[in-house]
Parts: sequence; structure tokens; C-alpha cells
Amino acid sequence: MKIAVLSDIHEGLNRKKAETDILAIVEQWVKNHSPDVFIVSGDLAAGPEKGLALLNRLQDGFPETKLLFVHGNHDVYAEDSAAAYSKLLEFRGNLGNGPVQLNEDWVVIGDGGWYDYTFGVAGFTEQQFAKGVFGSFTWPDKTYAHWPVTDSALTEQYTAKLENWLKEYRGKNIILVTHVVPFAHFLQVKEDPSWDFFNAMMGSSRFGELALEYQVKKLIFGHTHTRYHEHYKNIEIICNPLGYYPHEWNLQSAEEEIASTIKMIEV
Repeated sequence: MKIAVLSDIHEGLNRKKAETDILAIVEQWVKNHSPDVFIVSGDLAAGPEKGLALLNRLQDGFPETKLLFVHGNHDVYAEDSAAAYSKLLEFRGNLGNGPVQLNEDWVVIGDGGWYDYTFGVAGFTEQQFAKGVFGSFTWPDKTYAHWPVTDSALTEQYTAKLENWLKEYRGKNIILVTHVVPFAHFLQVKEDPSWDFFNAMMGSSRFGELALEYQVKKLIFGHTHTRYHEHYKNIEIICNPLGYYPHEWNLQSAEEEIASTIKMIEV
């Protein structure tokens, strides 16, 4: 079974800046490679309506490919992020609806997740992280995402939900998918407070703890805009964000960049 993985497509921003139809290029890649499963691990678009439309367009165009999705922080940018989350659940391949068994041995479990400042650097208070401001820069979630609970409480909701599913499928070969970062190992630490401060908003150690406790085989995430494919603590780690054009791309054309970014694995 062939599984394609991609995150952080940021369709609207990249379409405008690169002046090309990003999703059409992804569609052409799917047509050329025919994966059995395609996992998009968050930040497809800004806001739920556009994201839902793009997911349906991709799935309807390739009904033989099982499209699976978890939301990123940008996908729930709305006046009511809880309602945005629910809107995205209308897509049947949203893993927030529940685990998806690929066959008798393999199951995919996931949800977008959030952050609880467990990756916060020393010297700052929880209140400072909650405000999300360092110098003149404000973390965009603080402006565009509006949840009814605190970041830490929201992260607890996600981890409780995931743990229930992980318990149910303990003993299976589990692919765990989040948008946020599960291990501090995958953060970029620059010893620059203006950068490192915002690592508090990159994820939570709780997701990594769950992966270890339930012995997941593969762990897919995004959010960090740095690409990884390696084994860490006996887990195959896959993080392959497209990222922002042009400064986070390595190649000249969108076709080349997307083709080089999408990771294909087999189970």
C-alpha cells in the first residue's frame, strides 16, 4: 500500500506569491503516482470553508485514493475556531472523525492538535506565552484563531481524544498524525529569544509521550516548516511541509518543489 504525505501547503498564499495553481500541481502528482492513501497533515488553507472545498475537490477528483487530513492552525482561523473545527469534520477523511483502518494490520489515528507551552524556553511566564507577543511580533494564532478555552486546556482535549483511540487500537501498527510538533528534538533552537520564544507554540511533548507509550510505528506531523524523515526513538518520523514560497522552497518551479516535498512510504 502506497501512502503519500504532505503538509503546510498554504494554498492561498503560495498560489498568490508563486502565481500558479498549487492544488492543480498536487492533483497532477496524484494522477501520475496513484497513491492508495494521501495524508495531508495540516495547513492546507486559511480558514475552514476554503480548506473543505479543496479537500472535496482533491478527493472527488481521485476517488480511488483515500484522502486523510488533520487540520493545522491556519485551517481553523475564524471568529469561532471550534465551529471551524466542526466545519472541517464534514470532510469524511478528516481523522478528527475517528481512526481509519487501512487493512488488518495498519491503522491511522490523528487530529490536528495544539500547544501547551511545554516547549517554552526558560525565562518567560505562562502568561507571556499565552499572550504570544515578543517585541513587535505577535504569534498569528493570537489574532486569527479564537477558541473558547486556553491553549493548555485545548491541548488536553486533543491528547485525551487521541489516547482513547490509541487504547482502542493498542497492538496494531499505528500511524499517528498531528499537525503540531510532538518532540522537542524537532524544534529549531537558535539561542535567539526572538525566535526561541515562539517554540512554545510549536506543539506539545504530550503527543510524543503518547506515541512512545502506545508504540506507534510512524509519526507524521508538520507546522515547523522544516523537513524530516528519520527514525527517532524507534519511530519513523515524517515531516515534509511545502512551506512558504519563495524563501522556504529549494527549487525554482512549483512542480519541482511539490514533487520533491511529497513523501511516499509503503506499508
